[in-house]
Amino acid sequence: MQVHECCVVPYRLISSGIEFCLTTPISENRWEFPKTSIELENSSAELLDQAAGQVGLKGRVDGGALGHFVARRGNESRSMTGYLMQVVDVGETWPLEITHKRLWCLAEECRVRIRRKPLRQFIDLALHSIAARPSSQVPANGHGPANGHGNGDSPAKRA
Repeated sequence: MQVHECCVVPYRLISSGIEFCLTTPISENRWEFPKTSIELENSSAELLDQAAGQVGLKGRVDGGALGHFVARRGNESRSMTGYLMQVVDVGETWPLEITHKRLWCLAEECRVRIRRKPLRQFIDLALHSIAARPSSQVPANGHGPANGHGNGDSPAKRA
């Protein structure tokens, strides 16, 4: 059996650097990027928007795929393609709020929280892609202005 999935690697610039958004089912502690199953290897922006929207994120997918990996377990093969998404709005409520948690964290914390090693590669690929942008788009050292919109998760809602 082969399953194809795609995920968005949602990020935002804050005063202390670049934050990524992870999600996990409430009953587990398996942090991942928002994802969805796809019928074909190629994903559409609509599917990625749906995956992000399920956890209350709105943004724009930046460019093509960040990377791709295939993981096998028994008779099952799962392929995952990751896409970078700059978040422009974070909903106070979201469709999966009752069943999932959402957490914003810096790259170092993401590496600790994500158990699946192939999925961790998307963090470094995202950081590299963001750093490669023209300096007018990303402040030096990945440090950007604080998100003054008040639309992020409060510390109480983060964990």
